[in-house]
Amino acid sequence: MGDQFGRGRVRRVTPALVVVVALVGLVTAACVSTAPPPPGAPGSPTVEGMTFIPATRDVRYVEQAPYNDDGGLLLFRVDNPNPTADRIEQVFVNGTPVESMPGLKWWRVWPPELGPAGSPTASAVVTIKGISAPLRGGEQVTVSVQTEQGVGVSRSARLRGANLRIGSIVAGADRSELVVFLRNRSTVPFTVDHLAVNDDAWVPAVDPAVSTPDGDWTVEPGRVLIARIQLDEPAPVMAPIALQVGATGATGQREWVLGALRLTEPEFDLGTWHSELVDRGPDARRATKQVPVDQIVGGAEPRYQELWDRWRIQTNAQRFADPATVAAQQGNPGIRSWLISDEPDLGDEPEDTSAAVAARVDEFRQLDPTHPMWVNFAMQRKFNEYGQVPDITGHDHYVVCAPNAILGSNWARVADMREALDYTDVLKDNTEPLPMWIWPQLAASSAWNCQPSAWAVSTQFWLSVMGGADGINWFVWNSDYLGDPKYAAAMAQAPRDVQVVRQVRDVLTYGEVEESASSDSPYIETRTIVGEERQVVVACNLRYTADGPAWAPTYRNYPVTGNVTVDVPDWIAPADIRRVTPAGTESVQAVVSGRSVTLPVSLDDECAVFTVGAPDTVAPSAPAGLTRAETDTLAWIEGRDDVGVAAYRVYRDGVEVATVPTALYRSPEVATGSWTVAAVDSAGNVGPQGAPAT
Repeated sequence: MGDQFGRGRVRRVTPALVVVVALVGLVTAACVSTAPPPPGAPGSPTVEGMTFIPATRDVRYVEQAPYNDDGGLLLFRVDNPNPTADRIEQVFVNGTPVESMPGLKWWRVWPPELGPAGSPTASAVVTIKGISAPLRGGEQVTVSVQTEQGVGVSRSARLRGANLRIGSIVAGADRSELVVFLRNRSTVPFTVDHLAVNDDAWVPAVDPAVSTPDGDWTVEPGRVLIARIQLDEPAPVMAPIALQVGATGATGQREWVLGALRLTEPEFDLGTWHSELVDRGPDARRATKQVPVDQIVGGAEPRYQELWDRWRIQTNAQRFADPATVAAQQGNPGIRSWLISDEPDLGDEPEDTSAAVAARVDEFRQLDPTHPMWVNFAMQRKFNEYGQVPDITGHDHYVVCAPNAILGSNWARVADMREALDYTDVLKDNTEPLPMWIWPQLAASSAWNCQPSAWAVSTQFWLSVMGGADGINWFVWNSDYLGDPKYAAAMAQAPRDVQVVRQVRDVLTYGEVEESASSDSPYIETRTIVGEERQVVVACNLRYTADGPAWAPTYRNYPVTGNVTVDVPDWIAPADIRRVTPAGTESVQAVVSGRSVTLPVSLDDECAVFTVGAPDTVAPSAPAGLTRAETDTLAWIEGRDDVGVAAYRVYRDGVEVATVPTALYRSPEVATGSWTVAAVDSAGNVGPQGAPAT
């Protein structure tokens, strides 16, 4: 199940503990504790770390759910300090048994048995989801726990929102460190003075195992702080990480926030819903790789194995009724994740309630501890209810060309394009620091009477990135559309946007969204993704008109020009400012004034993407997994870089024969000779050649 990390030691975690740690505030929490949870006093358990995550939604949209979620998620930890095991028998909220609490949607205690003090299961987590009082911001709440040994313990607190949020937690490339992003949502700075991962704690600015890019541990209002935590042992696949952060505000206010997750692979993912790809011929698979798409939503049966073995395309496998199918895939590199449920929040069928989905996630985690569990959502008013249970969360709000885009709203309404960003913001606010995959629209279903234009494809894609997406899964990529004039513009635009993403992919992986960019045009939407050495600035054109019925709307965009100004963090040197295009990067006539950089922007169909930071002098790593997909085709796994990979150089018997933009090369000569590949970044740095093709 993976290892739990401690300074100077590693101990094996039981299956139960993996779920415990994964449940300790699956999103950044609004913690109500006034101090770090201390060890339990001998003789009785303690209730510590009470954390409240208020439900968040965007009131500009009139989405109607079966209920109005005015509550939130309450989590607290119960510690057993005794040398003997114990069990939580009953939980009360304000004196009422939790199962009778008004507005309850689901709750659980995991594990049900408290191990003896010092054991991996000496702590249990109680998670309660309510949609109304008493689990509501501003309410005074008392939680009580009754154990099997007849010991009762209580804790009271007033539920409030946190000023600090843990935006994301990412494993280093070699998994020997964690990169943590803290966001300050208040109007005063906070200084971090406590960091803890699982059962170990560090004092920032004192312990060399934790650091920031410039040595400063203050998070300014509206800004991001990046903390790097060195681990004593590399984190194994899907290692459980529970993070606690303590900070003090400028006015003396104490803040404690929690975040926990299982470490997924550090990667900005590119995928699509295309479960028919396995049934297509080689031309379709080549076309998919040329987009390029690294993963698809498909199956887990043996025929999908070929996509990984030969084409290096992973599968986000859909849920199967037979648990044995899941258990059999442990360690299979061709499985990217398990899609446990798709849009369960659209209704309340017994198998799709949040309680049922949570139970299914727990079951699958134990059946296959080597792959993440993914749930895809649709309704922003239910993000808080469902969003806490998986390892990866996502939504597929398509904005344009989808009839009745918001369930229960005025069906004749033509959607606002900015809704793509608004929905992503709401999902992130309810679920961070979980990785977040978004499905923007590439092609419309044959049942829909509208096909997105190139502008709409690019804008939905980049608005999702602006909202903090850790992956883009298009709906839908189909090789059959390539020869259809209806889809020509969108199919041509898709690889252009992906080619830009790939050149900044590692900044997106190891970066966090900040709203520290602004525009002098009301039609230009802009944000920045901040990393350790540079930041990515994105600007999109929202100058458009939309009319027609909701089932066949018409969107028309118009060119716009303006300036985007971004505030550069202290640790980034604005020495090299470039615009990223599908063909590479180009210099920009930017105006630099102190820590402020102003960029000229001219937008039509495509969004503009810039990098600001130090010159890139680091070469990419060697691509892995080079294989002969066919006698005339080479395929491999994408390379890694500190910024991103722009292209690949292909070598035959040590002699360079071609440069290609994607992880695919085709030539009749592939059948003979020794073939290798090296990655190149936009600055021209060439990495080492990988292992020869097999």
